[in-house]
Parts: sequence; C-alpha cells; structure tokens
Amino acid sequence: MISRIELLAFEGLINLKSLILRNNEITFEQISPFIFKPLYNLEHLDLIQKLTTQKSDAPVSMLQPLTQLRNLSISTVKYVLYFEPEFLNFTSLEALEITGSTRNITDSSFENVKGLKELFLNHMVSIRFMDDHVFVHLKNLTRLRFDTFEIDLQHVLSLLWPFRGRNMSEMFFQGVTMSQFLPNPIKNGFLTQRDFVHLTHVCVESVSLIFGNIYYITANAFINRTTWNSCLRHVAISGNALVGSSAALFPLGLLANLETIVINNALRPCLSFSSFPPVIVNENCALEPTVSDNLSLRDDISFRTIIRGRDSYNLQEESYTMTNELFYIVKDTIYLELSNHLLSWNSQRLFRNVALSRNIVVLGGKKLQYIDISDSEFTAFVGSVQGLSSLRTAIVSGNDVSILSESFLYPFHGLENLALSKCQLDKNLFATRSDRIFKNNTKLKELDISDNSLNGLSKGTFSKNSELIYLSLSGNQFKEIPFDLNFTKNLKILNISNNVITSLTAEATTAIDFLNSRNGRFQLMLNGNILSCGCHDLSFLQWLNSTLVSLDNNRNYTCMNKDGERTNTLAFSDLESLWRQCWGEFFFYIAMIIVCLYIIGVVLIFLMLKNKRFLVSFFLQIVGNFKLHARSDYKTDVYIGYSDEDYRFPCKDLRQHLEQNLKLSTFIIDRDLLASLDKASGIVDAMNSCWRVLLVCSKSFLKDEDWSMFTMRSAMYAQSPANPARIVLMVHTSCLSLIPTELLSVVNDENILVVSEWKINYILSEKLRTRLMA
Repeated sequence: MISRIELLAFEGLINLKSLILRNNEITFEQISPFIFKPLYNLEHLDLIQKLTTQKSDAPVSMLQPLTQLRNLSISTVKYVLYFEPEFLNFTSLEALEITGSTRNITDSSFENVKGLKELFLNHMVSIRFMDDHVFVHLKNLTRLRFDTFEIDLQHVLSLLWPFRGRNMSEMFFQGVTMSQFLPNPIKNGFLTQRDFVHLTHVCVESVSLIFGNIYYITANAFINRTTWNSCLRHVAISGNALVGSSAALFPLGLLANLETIVINNALRPCLSFSSFPPVIVNENCALEPTVSDNLSLRDDISFRTIIRGRDSYNLQEESYTMTNELFYIVKDTIYLELSNHLLSWNSQRLFRNVALSRNIVVLGGKKLQYIDISDSEFTAFVGSVQGLSSLRTAIVSGNDVSILSESFLYPFHGLENLALSKCQLDKNLFATRSDRIFKNNTKLKELDISDNSLNGLSKGTFSKNSELIYLSLSGNQFKEIPFDLNFTKNLKILNISNNVITSLTAEATTAIDFLNSRNGRFQLMLNGNILSCGCHDLSFLQWLNSTLVSLDNNRNYTCMNKDGERTNTLAFSDLESLWRQCWGEFFFYIAMIIVCLYIIGVVLIFLMLKNKRFLVSFFLQIVGNFKLHARSDYKTDVYIGYSDEDYRFPCKDLRQHLEQNLKLSTFIIDRDLLASLDKASGIVDAMNSCWRVLLVCSKSFLKDEDWSMFTMRSAMYAQSPANPARIVLMVHTSCLSLIPTELLSVVNDENILVVSEWKINYILSEKLRTRLMA
C-alpha cells in the first residue's frame, strides 16, 4: 500500500506511457507538485485512491507537466465537482473517469474539459444534485458511462437532451438508482415514453440499463425508434425486476440493424448451470432475490438476446393475441419477426410458463447464432422451430423439457453448442430413443445434459455426432459410460462426475487412452462417484495411477474397499500391497495345489513305472477280451530259484513248507531238471510252466554273476500282463542293497519278502501263503 512518493521516484522515466496508482492511500498534500515533471510523455494516469482515507484531491498543478495526457482517472472529495481552467491545457485529454464523494455536479463542472470523448462516472453514491445542463459543454462525447450512481434514473435520462441527434458509441447505465436494494415506485423504477424521449433520439450503437431497479416500462416507451432503427446495434436491459406487460420491449426486436439484445434475469434468483469451456456464460448470483447476473458491458463483450413474453401465457391458447407486429398467428403457426441483423438472443430467467407446443417460424432470424432461454419455465418442446438456419449455440438449461419431441432438434442442422442441464429430461425417452434426438445435429461440438437423473442412453447415441469435443453427463445416474466412445473420435472433455459409476471397463479405458493419444490432453471428470477399490478393480486402479489422461480432483476419488469401508483411491497408490491382499491367499492355494499335484504326479509316475505290468494288465482287461491267468493254468505252482552255495534252506526247509503245509507243487532245478536238457533251457521252460517264481536272494545268489543273473532275467521275461505278480523275492535284510534295479522295477513291493534269518516262522509263512496262492 503506497502512502507517500519521493520527489525523484519517477526521475528518468521520460518514455513512460501509463501509470496506475489506484486504490492506495496517497496523501497528496505531502507530495511535491513537481513529482510528475519527468513524465511529460505520459498518456494514461490513474490516481483513484481509497475514499475512506483520501482527504484532498490531487492538485491540478501536479498534473500540469502532463501535456500529452489522454486518459485520466481521479477520485474527488470536493463538495462540488469542478475542473479548474488549467485543464484547458490538456488538449489531448479524451477519456475521464471520476469517482469519489462529491455531492453536486453543476453546469460548469465540465466546461474546462470540452474535448472529452469518454466520460465514466463510477461509484458516486454521495451524489445529490446534477444540473440540467451538466452535459452541455461535452460536444465531442461519444461514450457516457454511469456505474453505481445513486440518483434517479429518470433524472439522468432527462439530462441527455444535449446528445439528441448526435452519433455516440455507447450509453451505459448500471446501478443508477436512488434505491440500491429494492425498487421504490415513488422515487425510481417507472419508465415512460417521456423518460426515453431524449435517449431514443440519440444515434447510439449500444444502450445498457442494468440493475437500475426498473420494475415497469410502459407500452409506449420505445414507440419512437426512427433514430435507433438505423443506429442501435446492442441493447441490454438486464437485472431489473420487471413486472406487468412486456409489450413495450417487443419493438426492440424489429430494429433493422440490431445485432444483440439482452433482456433477462427479471423473475427469479439465479440457478447455476454448467457452462461450456470455450463458451463461458458467467452466472454470478447477486444478493437480491430479483437480481441475478452481474453484467457489465465492455467493448469486447458479445451480447446475447431477447424477447420477453407475458408473465404467464401459453402459445397454444387461441385467446393469445398481440397488438404488436412482432407476433402473429396463422393456422396454428406462430410467426415471429426479428431484425435481419440479430446475432444473439438472451432472455435468460425472463419468461414464465411458456409451452412450445405450436410450430414457430422465425422471420428475419437467418443470422441468429446464439439463443439463451435458460431458467425461463419453457415447457412442452413438441412443436417445430423454423427459420434459424445459422443457429450455433442454444442454452436451454433450467426449463422443463420432460415433454420432448424426437424431432424437435432436427431443423438445427448447424447447431454446435447445446445446453440441456437441469431440464427434467425423460429418462425413459433417452434410454430408448436418445440416438434419434441428436441424429440431425451432425455438427454438434459441445453438449451438456447434466443433472437430469438419466440412467441410460439408447444404443447408437452420438453415432452421428463425431465432431463432439465436450460432453457433460454429470449429475445423472449412469453406472458406466453410456455410449460407445468410438463414435466420438474428436472428444476432448468428458464430464461423468456425480453419477453412480463404480469402475470403468478395460474397453472404456482403452478407448479413452486412444482419444487422449489422438486428440491430445483428454480431460475426464470422475469426481462425485463412489468408485470401487476392491479386488476386482485392480486394473482400473492401475489405470487411474498410470494413464496420461487429465483427471480431475488430483486423481483422488472416494471409493469403497473390499471390506466395504469408505476410503480414497490415493490410499491404493501401492497396488502391489493391494494385489497381495486380494490375490496372495488365492495364489498361495494355487501354488500349494500345484505342488501337491506335482508330488502326486511324481508318485503316480513312480507307481506306474513300478507297476507297469499290473497297469497294462488292468487296462487290457478293460479294453479287450484279455483275461488273467489262474494257478490252474500252470503245470507247477512255484519255481524256486536259489544259489548253489545256499541250497539248504530253499531245497529243504522252504520246499517242505510249501509242499507239506501249503500244498503247493514246486520245481527245484537240482531235483526236477531233466538230464537231457541243458540248464539254461530247463530254467526258462520251468519258469514258463510255473504259477509263481520264488527267488531266494541270498548274498551268494545276488553276487553270482552267472546263473543267478540268468535266473533273474529269465524271471523278468517270464512275467507278463497275464500274470503280473509272478515274481516273488525273498531277501535277507543285509542283501537289500544288492538287488538289481531292473529286478526291483518289475516286482511289486508286496512281493518282496524281507527276512532277518533264513528260517520259516509264522509271519513268513503267512506272507508266502498270500503271495504264492493268490
């Protein structure tokens, strides 16, 4: 905050063009009158200070060196506004802004600034008097602006007589009223033809009457519009609590060169509607219940447009007639005449209870590009509207569009921006036929159907709207993206916030990533959905963390975890730990099953290899007529093989036990081999004729590399699928390691009888009985 400026503060700044010292607490009495002497090339100076601390005006002597000054903004605390004769030296001064606590403006206030082209009286709430000849000296004025000026609007309008018949670019009146809060019919707000008698005779391009607490305009107020018909381009009568008939406003729509007209916010306090990113429509709510938009007019503002109907009427009523040439009805068709140059129509928050059930033909609306009828109680969108071939933007938000004809939008082939937010759209209609509603709007780029409680769109929706760039579906009840993203290949912004979406499918995320790579910096709004961050949504959570798509709310969304607890997605940035929680136990069991299966497989393979003959025999019995041999099929019951060195136990004890106790016939090579046969042939023939081959595997038998090996091999060859348990081994515990592996591979474990001594006992007897007789 600046309160003091040193003498040499601007020394050397001879080329400075603009100096702004607004809203400081500079005490001009304490500053040298030569402070601005180095700034002789200065063109723009702003010396408006805080009125709460300003005690005196900037002395004119301080401004004397600024001979090139073109634009001056000052605040004054003088009781009577007056510019001294020294201001005659400012021959280049064209624009003057004045604010402060001055009370009186007289006919001589501006006599020394006759060359002004622009005058801005800003925030002068202490003003009490303005002379009738206050503007008489301003012969060159082209722009006059009043903002927050506490004086009767009727009185200000009566002061405009010096401008009659002159060409001006703008007359702007905002907040010009004696009652800043509520209309007072005694002091302000009732405008008649007499009040507009001077203004309508000024050839002005732009007229604005904003927040003036105007509550009634008589029907003949604009009856004389000959001058305006050739000059007026822009009209704004906004933020006034208009009541009564609106017939006085209709003639404005017929002005030949009118381009934009704004007459809105006359009924209810403002509601907020989502606006398109490129087409920003500010809706700043004011404090008063009847005032909604804080609209200020500047050179670069594109005005919108207008027509106010009666407080309550239905375009279908036969009794509805107009005494004005703007409306007429022929055979149930309403004809509306507008200016041929009209570009924009803004009647936001103005109409009341208007049913669009009849066909409407707009005459002269071929250049109209923008319509805003938001929050105006329009209903029954079943008629057709013709004659708006150039319409690009339609703001319909806040109306009752629950009754909508499928073909209502068909005539608007060039429509690019459409807002249908908070329109009570029929969810059943959109769930079954939304593809038909927009099929003719092939140039549509921005669409807002938010806050309509929709829960679905029909298949094929937006298949004809490939140019869509912005789409808002927020505030509905969609559980997923309700259309095919492949239809909208130019989409850059998708708002699906505040729905009931829990997750996005892999197909949807892939399509979104494709749009991001194709169109660059795709924006997706997901905030307000209760997402799922459970075990089935790992891929979606991973996508949220890794995608290049621009997400809102810093990628942090409310979600429900696998235990049903509310949390947020950023808590799951470490997806590995979540994966372990979700799938660790599952994959542990899978691993255990695999290990068990592996072990079982190994065991089975081992058993199969070990019992190959038994298995072959088993399957042969199943598949064919194959039968196992019985003991009766063989000539001899048991062939006893042994070592010649250890013949005593097999030839005596074992043989006697088998023959006497078990009643089995035996073959012993030393006893039963015929002398005419050689030993090898005798062994083979004997084994083939025996039911069982019992090998007594003593140490000498296993180490004898001649006949013992031959005997063992012959036994192995003798075993077949028809008799898979043919070989029985009797082996001493000390000789187990000496048994050949090839022999072990063909003998079942049950047929290996391990003994600690070569002696027949009960256990061995039972084993022999079960193995040899079965």
